[in-house]
Amino acid sequence: MASSKPAVRHPSHNHPLRGHKAQAEEEIICSGCDLDLIGAAFKCTKSDCGYFLHKSCFELPRENRHKSHPEHPLTLRYSPTYESSTYSCDACGEYGSGFAYNCSICQYDVHVGCVSMPESVERQGHVHPLTLLYRSPYQTGLIFNCDECHDTVPDNIWSYYCKKCDYGTHLHSCAVEEEPKRGGGGSGNTSRTNAGRSSAASDLSAMLKAQREMERMQIELDMAMQRAKIAKKSRKHMLKMI
Repeated sequence: MASSKPAVRHPSHNHPLRGHKAQAEEEIICSGCDLDLIGAAFKCTKSDCGYFLHKSCFELPRENRHKSHPEHPLTLRYSPTYESSTYSCDACGEYGSGFAYNCSICQYDVHVGCVSMPESVERQGHVHPLTLLYRSPYQTGLIFNCDECHDTVPDNIWSYYCKKCDYGTHLHSCAVEEEPKRGGGGSGNTSRTNAGRSSAASDLSAMLKAQREMERMQIELDMAMQRAKIAKKSRKHMLKMI
C-alpha cells in the first residue's frame, strides 16, 4: 500500500523524500550529519536507496552567520568540497564526510551539529554553567587540558569553560569511566586514558562506517543516473526510427 505522506525534495539528494519516524532498532545513520537517527526524519522514496535525514538536518538554513567566524557567512555544503571527500571540523577537531557549514574563502568548516551547540551548558561534576569559547581560554601559551578526560585541548578548537573556577571541557561530553576500586589493578589516570581512547576509537569506527556507506550510495546513484541517461538516449533513437 502506497504511503499517504507527501513526497518532498531536498537539494542534497536526487530522489524525493518522505516523512519517517526512525526507531532505535533500525540503527539508521543520518546521511546529513553522520550521527545516529532516531525520531522525526525523512527517508528516500526509493526502497533500495537508503538515504535518510534528521528533520533538523532537512530544515538547516543555507547560510549561517556564526560568532566563531564573524568575517564571512558560512554556507551549508551537502558534501565536502575537498579532493579527500572529507573535512576536519574547526569546532571539535574531528573529521566529517557529510553536511558542513563552510567558508570557502578561509577553508573553515564546522559540523552541522557543532554549529548549533549552545553558548552555555551545565555539565555533571561542576556547579557553574560553562561558557562556549572558540579558542583556548589561555592566551599566554599555557596548555589547556580538559578537566573531564584530562586530554590536551588544541588552542584553535572550541571548548566549554568556567572562568571563575578555571574549569574547562571539550566541546562534546567526554566518555570517562569511574576510577577502579583499590586493588583493581590500575590508576584512575590510566582508566580515564583508556576510556578516552575507547571512545575515540568508537567514534572513528562509526565515522568510517558512515563514510563507506555514503561512498557506496554515491556509486549506486552515479550508476542509476548513467542507466537513466542511456535509457533516455535509447528512447530518442527509437522515436527517430518510427
